[in-house]
Amino acid sequence: MDTEPVIPESVARLTLVLFLPDGRCALPLDADGRPRLPSDALQPGEDWLFDASLRIPLMQAGFRRQRTHAVRVEGDHVLAWCEGDRYHGARPHTTVELLAVPPEQAAALFEARGEAALAAAVREAARSYRGQTEESYYVDNVRLLEPSYLRAATPEGGSGFGRDAAAWRLHRRHIVDAIHRGGTFLDVGCANGLLMESVQRWAGERGLAIESYGLDLAPGLVELARRRLPWWAARIWVGNAINWRPPGEMRFDFVHTLLDAVPARRRADLLRHLLTEVAAPSGRLIVSHYVPRSGAAEPGAAEQLRRLGFVVDGETSPDPASGLAPSAWIDVPAG
Repeated sequence: MDTEPVIPESVARLTLVLFLPDGRCALPLDADGRPRLPSDALQPGEDWLFDASLRIPLMQAGFRRQRTHAVRVEGDHVLAWCEGDRYHGARPHTTVELLAVPPEQAAALFEARGEAALAAAVREAARSYRGQTEESYYVDNVRLLEPSYLRAATPEGGSGFGRDAAAWRLHRRHIVDAIHRGGTFLDVGCANGLLMESVQRWAGERGLAIESYGLDLAPGLVELARRRLPWWAARIWVGNAINWRPPGEMRFDFVHTLLDAVPARRRADLLRHLLTEVAAPSGRLIVSHYVPRSGAAEPGAAEQLRRLGFVVDGETSPDPASGLAPSAWIDVPAG
């Protein structure tokens, strides 16, 4: 089991080992085609976790991190790994070629160049990454996302989206394609509740009456959602989607979840639980995986579901300008 080191109050430099969702290392190549590890000094006012671990991969590797975990501390220098994917969005980022190889091969490349310290960093990061427990996965997510969302200046930022309201609609409106009648809607991983209220409004534009509910693992985000949406405060809960059950006999006509709500090895378990314990009979489980239509290390939701052994009953139709892969849905049998 991996144990994260104690981080000093003042961090001056951050070096990162990047992992794609399939476990390969993503090594940016310099102008001479030589692989390297992203590394940089922190800028004034930056936090190593919230700011630098986002900026450095974007600007040096065109890589969008989803999780960050410290591996080793030497003085004021932190070695950490990031899990994420190639970035195709609108944030400022570089465009470089990434060499995607198993960690052992990445370490061997650095050793062959006489860079033993970088080889050791890759091996340490790989041991840490592979040694993560399910519990530490959730701890890392809450530790990174909760403060980041809470300090966001816009409702979109408080829901983990880095652009404005028009872009939010462009990138999320397609989820309503999966809603074909009125009923109840549960957003799993609701953050500040923006998708809850957006889905209700967008469905209303089509003449469908939706009552929205929310669930999130982070207590601070649930509290934020309850403050933003006081009329829905009693229907937004703290819980882990992998084992949460609605109060009483409640079930939901539409349940929306992201695949990365749980570690990759538990995705099938999450979907089965939501289908049998959370979604109503004749209801619908809507699954999103916010990856580009092409170019990502992982495919979109529909292909992910098929690989996990589920039958896909339909897909949404995102605006082509969004570049997103569709969400997909699974219909729940009646009775």
